[in-house]
Amino acid sequence: MNPLDLADILRNHTVYIQTHNFPDPDAIASAFGLQQFLDFHGVSAMLCYDGKIDRLSAKKMLDTFGITMHSKNDLPDMAREDLIVLVDSQKKNSNVTDLIGDEVACIDHHPVFVSYQYLYQDIRPVGACSSIIASYYEQTDTPISPACAAALAYGIKMDTADFCRGT
Repeated sequence: MNPLDLADILRNHTVYIQTHNFPDPDAIASAFGLQQFLDFHGVSAMLCYDGKIDRLSAKKMLDTFGITMHSKNDLPDMAREDLIVLVDSQKKNSNVTDLIGDEVACIDHHPVFVSYQYLYQDIRPVGACSSIIASYYEQTDTPISPACAAALAYGIKMDTADFCRGT
């Protein structure tokens, strides 16, 4: 699918980008990269997760790149009609909380274990979800900030064990 189709689906809605519970650097980078991509194409989105961010590398990443992610407990205004894009995760997986919004899109690099119909789906067997998001910038000639590029590179580095697994 064309990633600009995702922006068209989400435009004029309240949008959340949700990672798996206890997000790691790849999940954070993917969410941040997608948020920046969508913002360039006129769609605002808030990053969210359930669980907690407990890895030092993930906490440091948030600080270094100025990324704001909201715990589900900090989202009292999320409504059923709000749209959710799942990144580095899939609906009905045990590591993803089913939030009240409508999961309309999924971008992931893990195998599908339970099928679900999304309006937009990009699930590819690559080493990191950040690789998929990075490809969106290249495919659409969307400018990327140095912070976003560095975050995506870090997400890829961490999820591929220094570019040795799945690359």
